[in-house]
Amino acid sequence: MQTDWGSVFGPLGIVAAIGWIVWIISTNRRRLAVAHTQADMQAKLLDKLSASQDLAEFLKTEPGRRLLDSTGADPASPYARILGSIQAGLILTLAGIAMVYVSGGLQESQQAIRLFGTMATAVGLGFLISSGVSYALSKSWGLFERKNSNQR
Repeated sequence: MQTDWGSVFGPLGIVAAIGWIVWIISTNRRRLAVAHTQADMQAKLLDKLSASQDLAEFLKTEPGRRLLDSTGADPASPYARILGSIQAGLILTLAGIAMVYVSGGLQESQQAIRLFGTMATAVGLGFLISSGVSYALSKSWGLFERKNSNQR
């Protein structure tokens, strides 16, 4: 008895893709709402500090430094970005290997599944290599130490 893997994994893949899309959209909408709220609060605060000396004195305080740090271009730590690349790399690599493995037992469309599996594996390995290079560069540039010294 031969199993038709496409009829087994096809609907599961579609449901997983739809769920992932819904999750991405809801997460981005929530982040956008938080960003708008923070931007409005910061704008109102800066409007109250009309004189330049008031603003300079405020930025010397601890809340002023936190406000200035929160407006930076890269609020995420290097750790979070590198771990995100590792996560994506592992998922794509394992999914690609699974596709290549499953394609061995299929008669029809075997080449297409093997092709997609090979591409997913290559992209996953690219993410893993990229995260390794990012870690090495971040460590050599002292980004981990700077982030830790700001938190003290």
